[in-house]
Amino acid sequence: METVAAVVVTYNRLTDLIKCIASLRQQTRPLDAIIVINNGSTDGTDVWLAQQTDLSIVSQSNLGGAGGFATGIDTAYKGGYDWLWCMDDDCLAAPDALEALMTSPNIGPCIKNSVSVSNKDSSELAFYVDRPNRSYRKVADMTPYDLVYGVAFFFNGTLVSAEVVKNVGLPDKKLFIWGDEVEYMTRVQKMGYPVVTVPKSIFYHPPSFDRNGIPWPGAWKQYYAVRNQRRVFQNIHGDKYGILVFLKWSARATMGQMGGQHSNKMYNFLLYSEAALDSLSNNFRKQPGNILTVKLYRLLNKA
Repeated sequence: METVAAVVVTYNRLTDLIKCIASLRQQTRPLDAIIVINNGSTDGTDVWLAQQTDLSIVSQSNLGGAGGFATGIDTAYKGGYDWLWCMDDDCLAAPDALEALMTSPNIGPCIKNSVSVSNKDSSELAFYVDRPNRSYRKVADMTPYDLVYGVAFFFNGTLVSAEVVKNVGLPDKKLFIWGDEVEYMTRVQKMGYPVVTVPKSIFYHPPSFDRNGIPWPGAWKQYYAVRNQRRVFQNIHGDKYGILVFLKWSARATMGQMGGQHSNKMYNFLLYSEAALDSLSNNFRKQPGNILTVKLYRLLNKA
């Protein structure tokens, strides 16, 4: 029988992590291993993890979701597992979520994703998906199908074949957060592996939110969403044309920060500009504390 290891990345959400692990322990198709990547938590997560005898623990500094999943997928792959089931710590898996993935139609080496359902409203998807010919917002939009091709909710119940990891590699830890999961998905698709959602496999997750609405100084996260987008466009369109697409997209997105009803418009404009310039100059080294616009905001607002 094929083996499956869960990969859970956690950072300072002990209450959520405990619930997530409990849902994994209750799977009707038992896991062969549960690997937890502790991204430098400071809320007592390390103490709780040390008391769990059935978990494999890897502790590291906070490398964001990208660094966490890069470490977790690498650990599980080197452990020889056939499938790697990846998730954040704020996910809750339905008891038969893994069984539904493993018994879904066999399409060879691929990525199969659970459906991310809002934990606030079980009729809605946690993340909306818009395609040129179809939009998915309600769970009912997906339930008529055994598999929904080209749609996945990385990394929320994302089942990755070891063969995919062998040939595609790991998530790029330099991307840190926001966009790292899309970059990995588009890289997998570029290599020709199917990416699907299995509607019978249910994962509960907090619903997404308007990133532009994040109050300062928490808006630092948007820096990574803008900076990392170049890599996504290049995966989709190729290196040369992808940069042109990014230039047009980032210019429009940056100028758009000066309009609308957003607060701190100037800081948003500067943040987008900094992110776009860093992306074009291939500067993927900045940690949150080194983002210049955030430093300026904190200096002027004593935040």
